[in-house]
Amino acid sequence: MQIPGVKQHLPVHGSSADFIQWGMPELSTASSKPPLRKTSDTDCFHCGLPVPDDPATPILEILGLQRVFCCPGCQAVCKAIADAGLSDYYRYRSGRSASARQPLIPEFLRQVALYDRPEIQQGFVRETDNGREASLLLENIRCPACLWLNERHLRSLRGVLEVHIDDTTQRARVRWDPDIIRLSEILTAIADIGYIAHPYDAGHSEQLGRLRRRRSIERLIFAGAAGMMVMNFSLATYFMGGVDARGQYQLWEIIGRWTSLLVTAVILVYPGQEFFLGAWNDLKQRRPGMDIPISLGLSIAMLASFYATLTQQGEVYYDSIAMFVFLLLLARRRELRGKLRAADRLDRLARVTPRTAYRLEAGEAGCEVPVVELVPGDCIRLLPGETLAVDGIIVRGRSSFDESLLTGEALPVVHATGEDVAAGAVNGDQPVEIRVTHGVQTSAVNEIRRLVERGLEQRPRYALLAERAAGWFVAAVLLIAAATALFWLQTEPARWISSTIAVLIITCPCALALATPVALAVSAGRFIELGVLPLHLRAVDALAHSDCFVFDKTGTLTAGQPAVAAVVTTGSLDRNQCLRHAAALAAHSEHPVARALRRVIPLPRLAVEPLENVPGFGIRALIAGRQWRLGKPAFVLHALPPDPELAALIGQARDRGQLVSLLSNPDGVQAVLTLEDPVRPGVERLLAGLADAGVRRFAMLSGDASATVAKLGRRLGIPECRGDLSARDKLDWTRARQGEGASVAMFGDGLNDAPTLAAADVSISFADATDLANAGSDFLLLGEDPAALADARRLARRTRRTIRQNLAWAAAYNLVAVPFAAAGWIPPWGAAIGMSCSSLFVVMNALRLRVGK
Repeated sequence: MQIPGVKQHLPVHGSSADFIQWGMPELSTASSKPPLRKTSDTDCFHCGLPVPDDPATPILEILGLQRVFCCPGCQAVCKAIADAGLSDYYRYRSGRSASARQPLIPEFLRQVALYDRPEIQQGFVRETDNGREASLLLENIRCPACLWLNERHLRSLRGVLEVHIDDTTQRARVRWDPDIIRLSEILTAIADIGYIAHPYDAGHSEQLGRLRRRRSIERLIFAGAAGMMVMNFSLATYFMGGVDARGQYQLWEIIGRWTSLLVTAVILVYPGQEFFLGAWNDLKQRRPGMDIPISLGLSIAMLASFYATLTQQGEVYYDSIAMFVFLLLLARRRELRGKLRAADRLDRLARVTPRTAYRLEAGEAGCEVPVVELVPGDCIRLLPGETLAVDGIIVRGRSSFDESLLTGEALPVVHATGEDVAAGAVNGDQPVEIRVTHGVQTSAVNEIRRLVERGLEQRPRYALLAERAAGWFVAAVLLIAAATALFWLQTEPARWISSTIAVLIITCPCALALATPVALAVSAGRFIELGVLPLHLRAVDALAHSDCFVFDKTGTLTAGQPAVAAVVTTGSLDRNQCLRHAAALAAHSEHPVARALRRVIPLPRLAVEPLENVPGFGIRALIAGRQWRLGKPAFVLHALPPDPELAALIGQARDRGQLVSLLSNPDGVQAVLTLEDPVRPGVERLLAGLADAGVRRFAMLSGDASATVAKLGRRLGIPECRGDLSARDKLDWTRARQGEGASVAMFGDGLNDAPTLAAADVSISFADATDLANAGSDFLLLGEDPAALADARRLARRTRRTIRQNLAWAAAYNLVAVPFAAAGWIPPWGAAIGMSCSSLFVVMNALRLRVGK
């Protein structure tokens, strides 16, 4: 099928006529085939399938030699790779590419131009500050060479701004400039080099994860089964082998060595290939990677064993090679499981999100539509048992919702008309009608996933130092190995090979460079399960050791939804008029007092201009040409004469622990509004949990009246309470404590908390806090229970302790093992056991974070 406006590049059939039909010029062919550097002159250079006996067999010069292809499709893919300057792909790939004889492009990719339509992109593409970004899943990825090829090829495209491909999930994050290149051109470019890319889908991602796990276990089983053959022979030679009286090996041992050579070679070619490919990539990028000493040790052991087998002199190390490959693959499989499990919760959130929704339409009963078509303002019906796909507000009905996937809270939460419900919530009781507020791309589920992925890119300072140290450590190991070889060659030549191999194999840089990310990835998944969203994982360390916890009052320690308790009029206006003017002034504020006024008078129907919000104090604006003020008594009364009766009213309300706001105009104070804000459930458990987790100092900083703040502090047992503070006062207090050496953790949610949240060593707020507060936060509490912060503190301490244990183990192990190996006291097989056990220790230690709090 020819798609208008889209250049087609790949054939789906093998004939030359089909090749021309797809709109590409026919490449040169020849009837004779020059000598090729191949295992067989009848194999296709690209895919390895047999080449038909046809005089018109396609031929192309690649890497200085003429290559033959089974069909024009493979020839076209190979030419596209060569034209892009990526011929090195064929030098270090570990397996043949997919055959272009088969229908390489799935049906939806044949309609590739459709992916440029905005209505299609809204399901998986999001706008960024300087372009668009999409998550794509790659298929046909067989080895690191495939990742390198795709990343280099995409980066070479004009208009592609950023490319990141994750080997574990095979997910590519691509950001591009839509004015220069289209998404369809990016997908076609990937297809040009023989791979498939399609929009990220959680279900398909799960399938790819299963495939990765299956390949991992297949290589592990293969290495184990083949290694058993080698080990059986080695055990026999330990007890019955060796040279006879004539100084020659027995025939059964000679045959056994050659058999072990073949089996070990197969082990290195198939399950052991990832070590050599990783080392090759490290060498290409001129960095000392952890696979370099591993590959070098395996190569030396294999070459020395081959020489000993050929000459029938000296020792062989086939058992050490087989044991090392198996044990290291076992350690890396555990690491892969840890990474996939850490990311599984986020994918599970996406998997439970339905693909369709029942949209209600004016004058009609409604119809089933894809969720990507839902836009803010649409009204949908959610039946019991169904999962909400988008964020919205209930406009009719009342029901309980299971929000455990989002907040970690096991108990259902009841929502009624006018209340927000987030995507991922499961309706429990009865049908409700919901007005959409955020589409699929901007829903809570997608936002949480993006935030965690961004947070995983940030690591604690010591973790970054460990990764840098790993590179230097590899370089040091190579120098130590060279010095070991030189020393033993001069003193006892018979021991230089075994000692050098032991040094190269026994080292374990992966504990420095890999176990820390695994611990953080597992920890991120546990944070989500606890109902805490980690925005910056570099702050895990600060959360773990902060010794001073500072809390805002309203909306943090209290419920944040104060209700109007009383309105005492002191001017010419009645109660209803005062509430209307106060609600009009508060119409565009997110302060809890403002929200309480809007709940009483949702539509005040008064024109307000211009509006000025003074953070931490109140609001002033013009209504009907007169200036009105709403806010704290100090803000409203600063230009008015003292009034003893008014002061008495304010004092009595504060003595009762109530919030006080005043409403005034040029005629004076018109009303005293008192509000009550109950303590948030779970605060007592939060404070007790933090104290048990090692926090020794608590403080409450609030813009509310000092008497009200002090009364709440006495009730909760917080010794240091400060009221009547501005945003600047809170910031100054925090910096003063930091100047004294304290590590400050700030828990707040208000507009005037944002500067302090940004300045604190670690900051926490509720997910429904103001956007400005969230922008300065390191962690967000997804539920309503603040006690989750105490669990997060304990998890942070466990994470820090686990990482430090891993780093201490890695340092101690290498400091002890390397000298012993260099001294010749550890044989190569012992080095293989030691290195693999070291890797298993740090990975298994990190995986312990999956359980407990």
